[in-house]
Amino acid sequence: MGEDQNREKVKALMARFSLDGHDRGLLSVMSSFRNAGIEVVFTYFSDPKELAKVAEEEDADVVGITCSMGQHLFVASTVLESFNERKIDAPLIMGGVIPSGDIPQLLDMGIKKVFGPGSAPSDAVDYVSGLSS
Repeated sequence: MGEDQNREKVKALMARFSLDGHDRGLLSVMSSFRNAGIEVVFTYFSDPKELAKVAEEEDADVVGITCSMGQHLFVASTVLESFNERKIDAPLIMGGVIPSGDIPQLLDMGIKKVFGPGSAPSDAVDYVSGLSS
C-alpha cells in the first residue's frame, strides 16, 4: 500500500526532438501540468532509443513529444518502435504543428492522443489527469 502513496501523482515525461526548435507550446503544457499536480520530467532526444531509455528509467506514466518540424510521422514511428523494443507501455501523446489530416495515421500507428494547432494546454491536462483514474 505504501507504494501507491509514492505514486499518487501522474508522471509525465515531456520531450522535444533536438533538431526541433519550437517549444513554446510544450513549455505552456508543462507549466499547466505542474499547476495541476502532474509531475513533469523534460528531456531532449536525438535518437528515439534515448527517449525510450529515459521513459524506462523515469517510470513515466505518459510520454509527450512536441513535433513542429514536419517530421511527426517519422518521429512517431521511430519512437514507437523503440518503445516496443523496450516493452514500454506508457501512452505516447504528441503535440505541435501537426496537420489534422495526419492525425488518423498517427493514431493508427499507436499514438494515443494528438494535440495539434488550437489545442489548449487544459486539453492535455484533462487527458493526462484521466490516466490516473
